[in-house]
Amino acid sequence: MAEGPLDGTLVVEFGNLVAAPYAGMLLADLGARVIKVEPTSGDLGRQFGPYAGSESVFFISVNRGKESLAVNPRYWVTKRVLDNLVRKTDVVIHNLRHGAMDRLGLSYERAVEINPTLIYATISAFGSDGPFARRPGIDVVFQGESGMISITGDERDSPHKTATTIGDYVAGTNTALSVAAALAESPRRARLIDVSLRDGLMAVQSGWNALALASKSQPKRTGTASPFLAPNQVFEASDAPFTMAIVSDRHFELLADALERPDLVADYPTNQDRMDNRASLTRKLQRLFRTDTAEHWIEVLETAGLPVGRVLDLEEALTDPQARHHEMLVEIDHPTAGPVPTTGSPIRIDGAPSRADRVPPTLGQHTRSVLLELGVDEATIDEMIQQGNAVVS
Repeated sequence: MAEGPLDGTLVVEFGNLVAAPYAGMLLADLGARVIKVEPTSGDLGRQFGPYAGSESVFFISVNRGKESLAVNPRYWVTKRVLDNLVRKTDVVIHNLRHGAMDRLGLSYERAVEINPTLIYATISAFGSDGPFARRPGIDVVFQGESGMISITGDERDSPHKTATTIGDYVAGTNTALSVAAALAESPRRARLIDVSLRDGLMAVQSGWNALALASKSQPKRTGTASPFLAPNQVFEASDAPFTMAIVSDRHFELLADALERPDLVADYPTNQDRMDNRASLTRKLQRLFRTDTAEHWIEVLETAGLPVGRVLDLEEALTDPQARHHEMLVEIDHPTAGPVPTTGSPIRIDGAPSRADRVPPTLGQHTRSVLLELGVDEATIDEMIQQGNAVVS
């Protein structure tokens, strides 16, 4: 996208691994200029395989559209550079551990002294204050302590985590949303945005929380089934699984008509009846669905106007016609990794994907140009590089 709604906005990202880098990438997709400040060893995400050439595809997946400034944060020139960078930026985002930004001399209090209208977003495990504030954390910890693991999986099996590091992506999205809201204020003023990964996971399971609070008991794990509606889950056809969702009594009548089973409506007339007797209903439907292929049942049920779909693997999902139409699989031409397939942007504006054109940076790719922009002369830059206090590529 040539120009986005955040065109002209400067974001400085002190990001590591996923949460802050994903927030920075979303803002870059929306048109912001994002300068990623990395230590000379690089974002830890650069060390995660698999690799395309020498570049981590994990890193590539959450860092498109950025510039990389790779410097030793303890070097005296760097401290002056970072002050100048904060002075001219609109937004600072970080997910460094507690105290790291203070050691850089860039706590929120000092940063807003330098830049009185700065939007400062911090992402942490449990939040910036409170009894757990200084605990370290990673996604599986947040999933466990948000209650998410307790409700994920089948009742007959042990609890499971979700496959993706969902807490990081939710936190990154919450951060980008908060930053966009703060940027929309007029007149602009300093804002401290505090995003907790654990809080984000608790928020996205609001329906389950409501169920637990209303019943005053822990809800049972339901596997792929809904805790509120039935039948609403994965079923097995003769050759493959498929999904089906019945969300109203009218839907259930359409299902019974499509299956030529009027007895189902007589036996399970309301959603409460279907929930109370879900096991028997599921057995009846499962016996029927195993008599033909998933393709057959999907066609029958779609013709009836019911929500139904295939269970796709990742490659199938990224390459089906709708995903291709929305450009959810894109190939970037990376300067060192070559052509790399990666996930597109879920945001569409004016009928087109909102996606930064700039490829993910190599470590220190923009160090020289950013340092020059911030007033460091060529001789000092060369000296920093020779001494290992800056990296260029």
